[in-house]
Amino acid sequence: MGKRTASMLALASVLVVGAQVPAMAATTWKVVNPNADGSFAAVAPSLTVKNAAGRSLFDCTNFDVKGSLPSGSSPAGNFMANVTMPTNCTGHDGGQGYVLVGTSMVPNHLAAQSFNASTGTTTFIHRSGGTVYSGGVFAAFAPGCSFFVTSIATTYTNATSTLKSTTAKAYPLNEGGSISCAGLLTAGETITFAAEYKVAPAIKITATTT
Repeated sequence: MGKRTASMLALASVLVVGAQVPAMAATTWKVVNPNADGSFAAVAPSLTVKNAAGRSLFDCTNFDVKGSLPSGSSPAGNFMANVTMPTNCTGHDGGQGYVLVGTSMVPNHLAAQSFNASTGTTTFIHRSGGTVYSGGVFAAFAPGCSFFVTSIATTYTNATSTLKSTTAKAYPLNEGGSISCAGLLTAGETITFAAEYKVAPAIKITATTT
């Protein structure tokens, strides 16, 4: 069947570096961004999304991400990056589709879970600012498959300036009394959500625990 693509709407998402502090310990997160205004850009050649059975849900090409992640340090790790993510996507049936990031005016967050000092890698988990049906990443592809994506597992590696996502949770919508994506997705299903972004300039994220 013919392949149709649609440009992804450029909406705001928010990247928050927020640490989980261990009991009896204090963690300080630090961001160093060479750009004085805190700006950055990130490019990924593709995003591949598959259900738990390995069936393709959609593919996107040519991610071009721009945003702001300013230098600073804080025990709370509250560093925010406003991000827009235009891209082109093709649905599982070869038809056009779209993806919305930061829907319903609800911010999205990537919250830092841990830092590996030996590899310089920060592990994040995606969380939306509301429920899974009012925030997060929204995807819709004809015919009859619309769902929210949240809990996106992500890492950032200082040495390579690479932001990488691997898996996520999907939540189909109820459309007109019937569950969307029938036969493709179930609520809370772990899906492949694979993309690898090259970030510029080379931002450095570290954490120390005392």
